[in-house]
Amino acid sequence: MNITIIIIGFSLSLLIIILMLIAILYFYFYYGYIPQPDIYRHGNRDLPMVSLTFDDGPSEKFTPQILDILKEHGIYATFFLIGDHVLKYPEIARRIVKEGHELGNHTQNHRNIPTLSKLDLIREIIGATSKITEITGVFPDYIRPPRGLYDTRFRKLTTLLGQKIVLWSISSRDWRNGVSEEAVVQNVISKVRNGDIILFHDSGSLLHHEGGDRSATVKALPKIIKKLQSKGLQIVPLKKLLEENKSYDWSLPKE
Repeated sequence: MNITIIIIGFSLSLLIIILMLIAILYFYFYYGYIPQPDIYRHGNRDLPMVSLTFDDGPSEKFTPQILDILKEHGIYATFFLIGDHVLKYPEIARRIVKEGHELGNHTQNHRNIPTLSKLDLIREIIGATSKITEITGVFPDYIRPPRGLYDTRFRKLTTLLGQKIVLWSISSRDWRNGVSEEAVVQNVISKVRNGDIILFHDSGSLLHHEGGDRSATVKALPKIIKKLQSKGLQIVPLKKLLEENKSYDWSLPKE
């Protein structure tokens, strides 16, 4: 009886420790509990500016629709591209550049950074950088690790490449299966504030880096743009947002 109680107690203690470690890692990756000057999560909180970013593209179906909306409203965004998708849809990648949007590296195949070998890490980062540059003629100034997960090796390599690590302070949560247009709008507008970097997706899915339905994103985007502007927020390119980032604070961003 005593042995059983001891085993149960040990198991519960181990579970609590594991959950605590997971929680610590979650906050470290997504929020940064210590100053990390090489990682941008938002811009200057004192200025009424925000930036729109799109991950996992380009997509043959949804990226052109998003580009049409941005062009109609005179908005410039940043597209974090997957190298493999750039190879599949080079003309769409070139259109992103032609229409004045900024580029970011989102790895070659959207693999989790911390689990990669050193060789695979180099292939994912440098491979995507070279393909994006070769096909679009533009070097991606920014990089965003898949799912926001990074490690020290990633940070060192991106520093050597001269790419700024850019995460986000608001997620539209448009990656969820069956998400509605209204939910995407609400996820952004209910939390937005000065300096936010807003995360959308123009491709990808929960388990794969391509094939997700981004119809809700496309439908929600015009409404989000208008609501942001009605709040007095200027939608600016990421470069402008980060250049104005002179008083970076390390407060936790809202999900």
